[in-house]
Amino acid sequence: MMQSFETKEVRSQPMLAIRATSAMDNLSELMGSLFGEVYGHILQSGQHSAGMPFSRYHSMDGKTVDLECGMPVPSPIEGKGRVEAGELPAGTVATVTHVGPYDDLPQSWSALTAWMESQGLQPAGAPWEVYITDPGAEPDQSKWRTDIFFPVR
Repeated sequence: MMQSFETKEVRSQPMLAIRATSAMDNLSELMGSLFGEVYGHILQSGQHSAGMPFSRYHSMDGKTVDLECGMPVPSPIEGKGRVEAGELPAGTVATVTHVGPYDDLPQSWSALTAWMESQGLQPAGAPWEVYITDPGAEPDQSKWRTDIFFPVR
């Protein structure tokens, strides 16, 4: 599948998230439990999510990752415990849509960063993935869609 890269402006988005550090091989298990905890807090607050879950990557060294797993909300909701309120930032992002299994995401990330370099775009913050397809609703991994956003200047 041909990937289409672009830059666009995004608005800030209130969100709730849990920040954690994980070994790369435990990542999918950890992410599932963090999303569940964040969603539970949203429901306990009498609110609803304003979109699909996301992971925001603060650093990666190949073996461990420092990330936030969260969900957007329509308006700010107070955090509690390790569920923290915040926002995804407004600004210019480089973006691409990955279609396929999560295991193939590194290739889309590499292609996006190579495209950014070819366009003279500099990273300007922590990038994030939005998981558009719910794997529980769509078992065919070849149909899973993940949008990648990388803040740039």
